[in-house]
Amino acid sequence: MEAKRCGNVYKLKTAGDEVCHVSTTSGKEPWSVVHTRLGHIPFKRYEQLLTMADGVPRIADAPSDHVCTGCCMDKIREDNFSRSPEKTVKSAGVLDLIHSDVMGPMQTKPPGGCTYAVTFIDDFSRHVTVYFMKKRAEVLEKFKMFKADMENATGRKIKRIRSDNGGEYTGRIFKEYLSKQGNRHEKTVSYTPQ
Repeated sequence: MEAKRCGNVYKLKTAGDEVCHVSTTSGKEPWSVVHTRLGHIPFKRYEQLLTMADGVPRIADAPSDHVCTGCCMDKIREDNFSRSPEKTVKSAGVLDLIHSDVMGPMQTKPPGGCTYAVTFIDDFSRHVTVYFMKKRAEVLEKFKMFKADMENATGRKIKRIRSDNGGEYTGRIFKEYLSKQGNRHEKTVSYTPQ
């Protein structure tokens, strides 16, 4: 076997095999086993398969009362937790709403020793700014830098910042700074990407 390098990708040439390998079954498996083996196929699709291919075994037990836990879990949909109109409306302009979160500590230490990062994402433009930090306590300092850079670049003021309830955002000093600057702080639930 040989692979050719094309840029950063190795292309591997293989011989195609047109034979389909299928294991045989006794035909006595219950519907739950067949359903799982065929990728959680609905029974109506299985009935269609019976008419499309030769040798597909008929299932003895009818699946009228079969409840598949995997299929049930797959159909569960999680709603957004926010029903407040002010939080669901997209911002009307740049810097109307900034999303922020802290990541870290990173497992691999970079040369500068910064094991944390803070992100600031403008809701309107989706512009992302990332600052690296040595400590979580640097969030306010990085926010001040972000605020100055973005407000000078756009001529607009930050209206709201949305973050989780992390201590770096809910501390007294951060709250006082936002209050003095006229920035409203919206908090979301931790570990929820909404």
